[in-house]
Amino acid sequence: MTGGNSPIGYLKAYNTNLYLSSDPVKVHEALEEGIAAATMFTPEKMTEVSETQLRVAFDGDAVLFSDESEQIYKAHGLDKFFEHEKAHENKPLDHGPLKGFLEVLGKLQKKFYAKGQRMDCPIRTYLVTARSAASSGARALKTLRSWGLEIDEALFLAGAPKGPILEKIRPHIFFDDQMFHVEGAAEMGTVACHVPYGIAQRVPEGKGIKDKEISSIK
Repeated sequence: MTGGNSPIGYLKAYNTNLYLSSDPVKVHEALEEGIAAATMFTPEKMTEVSETQLRVAFDGDAVLFSDESEQIYKAHGLDKFFEHEKAHENKPLDHGPLKGFLEVLGKLQKKFYAKGQRMDCPIRTYLVTARSAASSGARALKTLRSWGLEIDEALFLAGAPKGPILEKIRPHIFFDDQMFHVEGAAEMGTVACHVPYGIAQRVPEGKGIKDKEISSIK
């Protein structure tokens, strides 16, 4: 209860690991404060999900990672993007807005691993990215390793739609920085969250989340 004032200023005091809201303005405010945050969209008809395992799916660039590589694509095109990723394969990407949330999930998982529950851990994480395994996936995996983070499954779609693979995974929640992937996930019955971060986001003043101009490759 904040009497109509924004709750964002209290998030750090509460050690908030993730802030979800249907209000994109508050989500922007939280991200500016360094809090992992996303705008949540609930589908009209939700896909049935596991009752014994929490499944969380993340996009890579501008979600777990910075938008560094996306800036290269936007400025110089796809071929230069591939060249850049190959040349910098062994240089970790900077962190993105949801890296900290993945870290928290990882710490929880390790508590179950210590009890011998690695194979039946009640938390499972997924990287679902439009990157290609052959041309740009290695840098993503090496970045996670350099951070000391594990991801249970890494799925490289090489630009293919994410909806069908999410329908197979059936995550409880999916995070992406591009609205067409969020909308595609929601159409499949997945609770999808938009992370408004990075160069792909351009929100004209006075307009809502549906008016974002978003690049087509990430």
